[in-house]
Formats: sequence, structure tokens, C-alpha cells
Amino acid sequence: MALPHLLKYVYTHGTDEVIRRGKKIHAIGFVELVEYDDLFGSAVFRVKDDSYSTFYKVYIQKFKDPKGLSLRCSCPYNIGDICRHETAALFQLQEMIDKGHLQTEEVEYDQRHTVAKMKTIDLKTLRLLSSPTTFADAEKYLRTQKASIEQAENETVKASVPLDGQVYKVLIRKNEERNFDTSCDYQDTEHPLCLPKVIVFLQLLNNHGANYFDSIRNWDKEKNKLLEAYGYSLSDDLKGKFEFVYKDGKPFLRVLDISIKRVAPVAAPVKPVLIPQKEKEIVEPEVIEDETPKPSQRLGVVFNFNKKTYPYFTIDAVIGDSNEAADGFAGKAEKPDISRYIDTDKLSEDDKQVLTLLRKLQETEINKYISRNSPFSGIWENIIHQEDDDLPGETKELMAEYLFPRLKKLCSEQAESTLFFLLEEGKTFKTANLQPLQVSPEEARPHFIVKKNTQYNILCRVQAGSMEYDLGDKESNSPLFFLYNHQLFLWKNNEVVHLAEKFLPSGKMTVAEDEWSKTLQQFLLP
Repeated sequence: MALPHLLKYVYTHGTDEVIRRGKKIHAIGFVELVEYDDLFGSAVFRVKDDSYSTFYKVYIQKFKDPKGLSLRCSCPYNIGDICRHETAALFQLQEMIDKGHLQTEEVEYDQRHTVAKMKTIDLKTLRLLSSPTTFADAEKYLRTQKASIEQAENETVKASVPLDGQVYKVLIRKNEERNFDTSCDYQDTEHPLCLPKVIVFLQLLNNHGANYFDSIRNWDKEKNKLLEAYGYSLSDDLKGKFEFVYKDGKPFLRVLDISIKRVAPVAAPVKPVLIPQKEKEIVEPEVIEDETPKPSQRLGVVFNFNKKTYPYFTIDAVIGDSNEAADGFAGKAEKPDISRYIDTDKLSEDDKQVLTLLRKLQETEINKYISRNSPFSGIWENIIHQEDDDLPGETKELMAEYLFPRLKKLCSEQAESTLFFLLEEGKTFKTANLQPLQVSPEEARPHFIVKKNTQYNILCRVQAGSMEYDLGDKESNSPLFFLYNHQLFLWKNNEVVHLAEKFLPSGKMTVAEDEWSKTLQQFLLP
């Protein structure tokens, strides 16, 4: 059984040390749920560090969506994708989901105090926080009637809503977190916003705009500062001279009387300057600082196409002495064992970062990921694979899921500063056989040409840079990228990888006439 997507995220993005310490924090019980919102799929955890008595907040957004999941921690860790506190929070969240602690089917809202989590009056959020019937009734109500606004000042609105022979009092105000505290005596236990509240919100939005509450905020201090530049204050008669306009909820001063000019600031009195007498200069010997030594070695990335099984290539590293321009090797390069310690003192900072990425692209790391996420969890590395055996479709999908984002990072972030090489299939690994490879930051974009004879023929064409090729022209069996004439282009995402794979190796697909309608709807049009 595959892992839940929260744990899958941990094992995909976390280092072994981060995962180990995150598990430790979770096991000790240093993770506490502070805030949870089932509607938006967000949670906030308070996490205590395992080494120091320091608490950090971990913010998790859209945890129900595997593709939209995002994390943020208040700790200063920035070496990897996720820190140990985020790891611990995800383990805690998954545990709470498994135990049913986050089920919210029986939540009842008390309309005397509910919080609408939005910074401005947002139509989309209003729909989310109320039922469709309530929202439709509110729109219908406002076509013929209006709520009576009794007070609107200091980010607070009090209103009365006549409804079904009764008058409901509504109070809405901004709280310290810049969200809306709402109160009403109407009965609706299923949603945060009841009908009278939605009526008032919609009326304010239609009449005054989304930033209305910012416009009724007490801006006297800010307004006086703006008027000071012209020698005025709010206590003066400003009629016909100035007016305030609001942009993005903030006040701006508009001068109506063109005869009013800015007041020049009073110059400070000039103080006499005492010229100190020169002391006898002591000549110190000039110290010549050593210049930072240039890196004497370069790291190269080799796409090795001697692998017989999926994904039909491996990523290797080569290290050699740098030439004077630092854009190649001065002589022969060696292939180091990057699974072990490598002295990186002679490498540049960019090459050190590339080395870290390359370690993540080795077969041992790929096998670890597959072992964690495949149905053969825990025993994958013990399964013996023959070179001629084709891998299962699920395993290929896991490999692509692991490799593609890391290839994307390697080829997009490090393309300009990294040396890339190509080792063709059947060639031995030596410097003379390494050919320069140009990695393009542009994405390869597939499109299709459909021809009909007795059956439908679909030809996949690829836009790579300024040129266009047939997919069958690619010089590699790997579906993860498009390689042609020593130029490598990556696809946009994993979905395109799976799409291109269906056309390999010929770049064409034949569809029977009776299957065409189904193929068109399910395959081509999406």
C-alpha cells in the first residue's frame, strides 16, 4: 500500500537527518495543534525543538491537496526543502487524520460570534463560508431591499436587517489578525456566515468595494502627517483645499487648490566647525591582502546513456583541473565515487551545490524512494532485477516522479554555470568519449497532428527552442526529456512526460476508427 501523500512529501523532500529528528520530535510529543481550518485545509502547529527550549510555528496550507501542499516554519533552517519541525508537524497531522481527531462533521457554529477569515470582502470567500442557498437568498434580497447601516467607523459596522417580519442586528469588525469578527442573532449552525451577515457583506462590497473596512479605519495620524507637508492639520478647514482618496485601503492626499504649495523645511542653524590640527602621520607598512584563490577544479555532469532499463540513463559526475577560463577541463577528468566523501575545497560554490544535487540522483537514492512508496515497501532493494526485464508501470511512474523535479532543478537553476556532458550508448566512460551537452532552460512543448486514412494516425511533434522536430527524432529512449543534436530540453511537468512516453519510440500512435471518439475525449482534448 502506498504512503499517504503527507508522509510521501516528507520522504521526498527531507534528508535522512531531518526525517530522523522530525520523528524524534513527534515521538517525544513536542508538537501541538494550535489552529485548524477544515474548510481551507490549513493547520498551524507549535513545535518545540529537540535540542533547545525554543518553540517554532509551522504553517501548513492545502494539506488535502497533494499538489497544492505548502509548508512554512518560523525557524531559520534553509539548507533543505523542509526542516525537522515541518517534518514533525506533518507526522503529527497524519496521525491525527488517521485517528479521526480532525473530523468536523458535527461542528456547530454559534452566530453570536464567528470569524470570517479574509483580509478584505472577498466574494469567493463569502461563497465558501455560507451555503449556496443563503448566498442566493442574499443576492435576491438586495435586489429589492437594503440593510440599514447604523454605524460605520473604526473598522466596525453595525447594521439592521429586516427579514421575515423580524429585525436582525449584525455586527462586523476587523480583529487584530485583520480578519472579520461577526455577530448576529440569526440561527444557522451549519455555516460561519448566516443570511443577514452575507446580506451586509454583499451590500458593503457592492456599494463601497472590497477595501471598505480600511476606508473607515481611523487614519487621523497618517492624514495629519500628509497635511503637515503643506502646513495644515485635520483641525483646519480643508474644504476646497484637500481631499483624501484611498488606494489599496490606504489614504492618499489630493491637493484641490493649486495655489497651496509644500512648506519648505526650516534649515537648521549652521554650527561652527572646528578644524582639528593634524597629528604627525605614522606611516604603516602596506598590507597586501591575499586574493581569494580561484577554484582550481571543475565538476562536470555526465548524462550516461549506457543503462539498458528505465529510465535509460544515469547521472554521473566527473572532476578535473579547470582551464584558465574555468569553462572546461585542462586535461583528463576522473569519475569520483560521489557516494563517499569528496574534498570540495578546490571546487566553486556552484559546483558544490551541483554535487549535492547529483547525490540525490544516484540509483541508491532512487531505490530508497521506490522502496518507501511502492507496494514492495521495505524489500525493493532486495529484489533482483535482470537487465532485460522491463519494470512495472507503477515503478516507472515512481521513478519519473522522483527524478523529474530534480532534473528540472539541476537543468534550470544550474544550467549556465555547470559543465554538462553526454556519453553515448555503447561508449566506455573515459574523457575522450565525453561530448559537450547543451542544456536549454526552455521547455520542450509537444503538439499533435492527426491524419485519417482507414484509421487515425496521431503524430507527435515537439517545439524545442526555435526548431520543431518529430518526437521520433529524439536521440534517447528516455521519456524524461527531449534530446537532439547534443541539445537537451526538459518537458513542462510529469504529465507531459507520461504523455510523451505513450508515443515512444516511433513518435506516432495509431487509433482504430471505433476507438477514435474515446481517444479524442480522454487523451487528446484534455
